[in-house]
This record gives sequence, C-alpha cells and structure tokens, in this order.
Amino acid sequence: MAEAGVNISSSSTEIGIMSNTEPALQSVVSGIEFQASQVIERLEVAVDKAEVGGGGSAAGQSWKNSHAFLPLPSKPTDEITSLLEDMIVHEDSGSPGDSPEEEGELNPTVAPLPHLDAPAKLAVVTHSVAAFASGLERSHLQRLNTRITSDTTRWLSHLFRFFDCASFIHDDMLEGVVRLTRMMLHYKYPKYLEDGFDALTAHPPVIYSSVASPLGVVQHICRQLGLPMYCVRPVPCNTMFGSQQKIDVAALERLIDEDKASNRVPLIVLADAGTTIAGHVDNVLRLQELCKQHDIWLHLRGHSLAALAMVSVQNVPTRIADSFTLPLGVWLGIPALPIVTLYRLFDSNSIRQARSMSTVGVPRESTLPLVAGLTADHFTRRLSCLSLWAALQALGRDGVQTKVREAFESSEHIWKKICKYPCLRLLSQQPGGETGTFTVSELVSKPVSTAVLLEVVACTVVFQFVPESSEGDTDGRVPPYFDKLNSWLGQILQRDAPQVPIEICELETSGVVLRYCPLEMGGEKIPDTNDIEMFVLCLEQQLDILSATVQHKETFQRLVTTSPRLRLVDMPGWAGLGGVRYVPEGWEQLMTDQAKEELNRLNMQLVEQLRNTDAAFSLGEGTDGLVCVRFGMVTADTDVEELLGLVVSVGREVEESSRFLETMTEIVKKGIEAATLDLQKENEERLWQEGILRHVPVFGSLVNWWSPPSKESGIKGRSLNLTAGVVESTENIYRYHMQLQQGASSPPGTRSPPQPQVQTPVAPPAGGKHSRSSSHSSQQSQPQSTPSTTATITSPEVVLEPVLS
Repeated sequence: MAEAGVNISSSSTEIGIMSNTEPALQSVVSGIEFQASQVIERLEVAVDKAEVGGGGSAAGQSWKNSHAFLPLPSKPTDEITSLLEDMIVHEDSGSPGDSPEEEGELNPTVAPLPHLDAPAKLAVVTHSVAAFASGLERSHLQRLNTRITSDTTRWLSHLFRFFDCASFIHDDMLEGVVRLTRMMLHYKYPKYLEDGFDALTAHPPVIYSSVASPLGVVQHICRQLGLPMYCVRPVPCNTMFGSQQKIDVAALERLIDEDKASNRVPLIVLADAGTTIAGHVDNVLRLQELCKQHDIWLHLRGHSLAALAMVSVQNVPTRIADSFTLPLGVWLGIPALPIVTLYRLFDSNSIRQARSMSTVGVPRESTLPLVAGLTADHFTRRLSCLSLWAALQALGRDGVQTKVREAFESSEHIWKKICKYPCLRLLSQQPGGETGTFTVSELVSKPVSTAVLLEVVACTVVFQFVPESSEGDTDGRVPPYFDKLNSWLGQILQRDAPQVPIEICELETSGVVLRYCPLEMGGEKIPDTNDIEMFVLCLEQQLDILSATVQHKETFQRLVTTSPRLRLVDMPGWAGLGGVRYVPEGWEQLMTDQAKEELNRLNMQLVEQLRNTDAAFSLGEGTDGLVCVRFGMVTADTDVEELLGLVVSVGREVEESSRFLETMTEIVKKGIEAATLDLQKENEERLWQEGILRHVPVFGSLVNWWSPPSKESGIKGRSLNLTAGVVESTENIYRYHMQLQQGASSPPGTRSPPQPQVQTPVAPPAGGKHSRSSSHSSQQSQPQSTPSTTATITSPEVVLEPVLS
C-alpha cells in the first residue's frame, strides 16, 4: 500500500532510563494520591448533601463574596478548600451587582460533577503528582518525562496501528495541526526561519479544507501563524454522487493544479474521518494518492479514527495519512486527558536519496519537528503526558477496545432501530457501508484494511423528521417549519428519554437535526438494549404526533381563514398547529391603542377559559405584538373543526360578558349622577321648608331651640339597586335594618316595609343590552345564562349618604 504525503519513514525519539525512585518519594506520591482522592470524595459527598437540601442557607454564596483585592490576612487551608468546594458544587446564580431582592429570588443550583470511574480518578490524581514532580531536579525530570512520553507514544502507535511515528502532547484541540502547518512552512520554505513572512510573499502557501468542516479551524491556524485568510482554499463537497459531506477529490486536484500554475505552494490538506456533526469519512485512499503525488501533508481528524483501536488484529499498519489527532479523553470518557497528535518523521535514508534530485530544504528535514515545536525542548518542566500514561495502563488494551467497541455498537443498534421509519431522514454515515454487509463484531475479529474500516463504521447517528407527504428536494434543506418540528422533537426526547442523550444541531445543507454520538458521552454509561427500546418507543409516539400535526395544519389554516371572527397569527418558532386571534365584528376598523388593549384583554380571558377545557391551548404573541390563542401538538383523532368551534363559542361568551361589565359600569355611573341630583334637589327643598334662619350660625341655634325641627324632615340617603336598575331612598335600610330586592316577598308572618319614598329609574346606555332583568323571578329562572363575574357585582348595593354643606 502506498505511503501518504511527504516521503517519510521510521525514526524513533530518544528514550531515557528513569532512575530508581527513592522510598521517600514513593511515600510522598502515596500521600498526594490519598489527599487528592479525599478531595474528590468530599466533592461527591457535598453534591449529595446539596441535592437533598443539606447545604444550608449559605450554600452557593461564595460566588457573591468576591474580593477586588487580595485580602491582607492569610487564610487557613480548610477555609480555602471549603470556598473552592462551594464554588464547584454550586453554579453561579447571579452577578455580584444584583440587589438583595434579586439574590433572594435566585437560588443556587447544584452543578453536576463529571462521572469518574477508577481510571478517571487515577488520571485526575496524577495531575497533582505531575505538579509535584515539576519541582524535581532538572536532569531527573527530563529522563522521567522522556520515559513516560516514549512509553505512551509506543503504546498508542501499536493501539492505532500507526507505527514509526512520534507524538505531540497538547491541551488545545487545534494546537497539533497548527504546529504541523508550521513544520510544513519550514519544509516548503527553507529560509522561513530567517526571513519570516518575507519568504512567503512571492509564493503564498495554501491550506486546503472542506467546506463541510468548521471555518474556525482554518481561521485559528491563520491567526496563530500570521497567515492571511487567502491562504485557505475551501474545497467543495460531492454534489453528483456519494455523500454531500465528503471532499470532492476531483475538485481538490483541480485546485492544486491551479495553485501550482499561479506560483502558490500547496502545504497541507485537512481531511475528516468523521465530520463534526454527521460523521462522514472522506475518501482517504484517493486523498492519500493525490497528496503523495504533489508532496502535500495529509492530516486526518474525526471520531471514526477511534475505530483503529477497536480492531484486535495485530501488525496491520495504517498507511492512510501523515498525522492524526486523537482526543482520547473524549473517547474514553476520562476528563483532563491531553490531546495526542501522532505524526510521521522524516527518514534519513529518504533524505539522502532525495539529495540527488533536489537540494531545496532537504538537509533540514530531520530538525523540522524541533523547529516547529512538535518535540519537547530542554526547558519544559511539565509532565503533560503523565495522566494519559496512567489512564492507558489502568484500562489496558482490552479496556480501550471495549469502550470503543461499545460506542460503535450503540450507534449501529440505534441506526437499525430508527431506519425503519419512513418519516426520518438519516444523514449520518450508514454502519456497515452502503450495503450494510459489515457489523462491528465482524470488524473486530476479521482483518480489514484501514480505508475500508473507516468507511463502514458509524461514529454518530444523525436524523431528521421530514413528513412523508412533503414535496421538494429530499436531500436539500428543509423548510423553516420543519426546523421547528425537529427542535420540538429533540426537546421532548431530551426530557422523556434522557437515557439516550440527544443533541440538537444544525447542518447548513439540511437544517435542524438530532444527533447521537456515544463517543462524546463523557464517561456516562452507554445505553443498553432496554434503554434503546424505551427511547425508540418514545420516538415513535412523538413521530405520530408530529405527522398528525403536519396533516391537520392545512385544515387548520383553511378553517381559520374562512372564519369571520378568527384571524390567523404568524408564530415564528412555534411548532404546534399555529395561533389564532379572536376578533369581534367591527373591531378591525377601530384598531386604536385602547382597542388593542381591550382586544388583548379579551383574548387573555379567552385563553383562561379554554385552558379549563384542554391544556393544549396556551397564550402566545404574534409578530404584531398582540396576544393570541396558541394551538399545540395534536393527535391523529383530533377534530380541528371542533376545536375552532370551541374557541368561537367561548370567545362569544367572553365577549358578551365584557359587554355586560361595560353596561354595569355605565349603570353605576348614571346611578351616581342621579343620586347626586336627587340629594341636591332634596337639600334645596329642605332649606326652603325649614327656613333660612335655621341655617344662620348665630340665629340657627336659637330658632332650633325655640322650635325643634322634625326628625322626619332630614335628608334621606340614596342607594343604587343594580338588579332593579333604580336609585331609591334609604329610609327603609336604617328604619328596618334590612335590604330587600324589589319584587321579593317577605317571610310569612312578617310585615312588609313600605316602598321607598323616592325611586329614580336608571336606564342602561342606548343600544346597550342588560343581561339582567328587573324581575327577581326571571333572574332565578335563568341562572345559567348569567356570567359568574356579574354575581359579585350585582349582589352589593352602592349606598350614597347625604353630604351637607
């Protein structure tokens, strides 16, 4: 099999011999391990207490107690540890500038801690040991670092079948590809170290990346190396055949020829063995041949590379790329593991053979990794590889292969379960290849070439709901409404079937999709058969609801359009049937600000009444800022016409109730005016009857003493009887201490009080319709037609007492 990219071969890094560890050092390491384990256990116990409410009122308050400057007095270790523990266990519930009222409303929530098994705990502990070892003597630390790095590199090269390679250990995901690109700059431009960017101006370098890859990757490379963005050449994906997520190799070859013809220097090709979302694998065999032909570096990244460690067949070399990026911490579910970049070294034999053909840059190949920063220099004092070295030994080859195999088997199982639904569009790579002839169990035991292995495994499952009745491009982007449906489906699955973690993502070529990637579960338990069965059952139920909603939506819109009182409301982001607004007749011609407020109030009352009937109704708001009635998801047996009829009937009742309240308001207003006029007239009459002298300050007392006024001659108060619609005098209220409805009979054996001396009828407003009659018997005969809100209004009477000037 042909080699990929630059002419390189085997070379190994120098391996030092670690000296014997002193007993004192062993005891110190054991003590660090014990203390770190105690801290982890303490955090786990604190989370358990916080979840049951045992954290107390001060839980999570460490986020609020921030100091702008370092306090002068020193703090004890226990206090610092408790402060750190409180901030880790509880999430920040607000900013330090929040008012006390706001702080009281925001209760601190418990943060989920990462799941740690035995290898993961060991990896976390070794970070403390690595920090302690950084204080060792420089020569001893260098030998220790060389031993650990060489062991890890050798283990990974055999595990991933990538022999005769070196490793670069780093924390940032993109740091490896940045330094590989820098190495290729030194390889292609011999004077780049001395001249810098001036060496690139005449012949600019070119970086090739797929349009399906994240743009931030190449942007980060250019920022770190000081390259302009025109050095990046986006390579289109396949459009005629195959996956639309894979690089079009023919288009890449044309771009390389064009760049060479225009005096540009092809540098590196960034290919995918599992694209970021959909998990597709580029045609690595053709890319390998093309890069070797043009002396271009080929770099692979993606979750499908984990399948290389799944195969148990030994001594089958990987000859498909010049370098790999391996996020082992993500695949194995172990936090804080570094990222590993495996890359091939230049061979001295190849260099000597190439000298006869070309002398440009050949003598410097052996030093390029050191110049690019891919190999550790003599000034580093970090054991960055120690946690990975310990974790690999804790898992062993069997443990690594088991974790990876379970992840790929889980993807295969879910794919087979959901591919039977015709309303789901599967957008990820199919397990077993296009024909589905391979299974994960067969790939583990049978010898398969690396290129075939990457093409028949599925690192992720990506699917999308598309109704069977939908028309248009079956491979293109779905309409915006379908994006809302898929977002709703993802949220329901996350809530009702959390045992299978689903992500809601967006593909530029397809829209909103749902993604399951077991290699990114962060150490959580891989779903077993029962979990997947429950997930599929929940998915099937929601698919029935989605299909029914799409089917009824057209009927819903047609019925709303033909209704005289309902208006269809545009609801962006709402996945249900849609929104309607109840509009009384004639209101659309008078849409003032006051009318809009009244319309909002009417529709809010309508939603309150409807929610007593069905919880599927909710209050929404359209793009015009007015509230409306939202219809949620429906099932296949839902009668949409009946639901809309219910909205119209309840809307009429609310409308009539609103008119009655307006009528009552007008009656009360007129009653107050009538009572005021009656009292004013009665007061004037009393003045003329009693004489003016009685009201003179000095003579009034003498006249009243000489001739006392009659007790019956005082001004009588007024009461407004809403039921009868009259204003009447109040002598009966104070004389008999009782109130009787007009027309009501007295109890047997009692004497009925006389009629009030003054009775002034109050007429309702013109054109108004009073829902209550003046007859009490009619009120008793039709109690069901009276809205419940009027009972509390008509029961009390408004009493106006006389006011003397």
